[in-house]
Amino acid sequence: MDEIVKILNFDQISKLNKMFMCGYYGDRASGQHTLSIYKKFRQLNPNIVLGMNTNGALRSAAWWAQLAKLLNQPRDYVVFSIDGLEDTNHIYRRNVNWTVLMKNVQAYIEAGGKAHWDMLVYKHNQHQVNDCEAMAKQLGFTWFRAKVSKRPYINGLEFPIGWQNPIQHTGPIVCQASAESS
Repeated sequence: MDEIVKILNFDQISKLNKMFMCGYYGDRASGQHTLSIYKKFRQLNPNIVLGMNTNGALRSAAWWAQLAKLLNQPRDYVVFSIDGLEDTNHIYRRNVNWTVLMKNVQAYIEAGGKAHWDMLVYKHNQHQVNDCEAMAKQLGFTWFRAKVSKRPYINGLEFPIGWQNPIQHTGPIVCQASAESS
């Protein structure tokens, strides 16, 4: 963890508006220093917006409650990538235990964390979008978003019926992290 602080000095961290953790090969909740990193960023910059993207199935409910206490500013958040209900979420989110996921979500929200539900829509789960949105409201998520994946459809996953293909934009590429100073 100290290596990260050495890479980014206090001056750099104090100028950041946002720090968002999103795993490309793995879930940020799996990192052994995730809580320490958030704590250090908050110490170095009390105004920074902290965020994370996760499938929510790793760690214990106590860990998620602790994360909620660290992500305690009005704009801090965790995006839970939940792609359906108990009978469909595991099709894309492999090895995610629904019971563990729901305990973790509840622990995070009950400890004061702001949670967002992000749902990838496929043919196998498109009939659940409205139920997922209702469940998100019931559980206390701050927002719900259903979107179609831009990734290739592999392993039997199919594009949802009646949904529009994602539009691919052309033109200059704008780095969101630079634009947000994150």
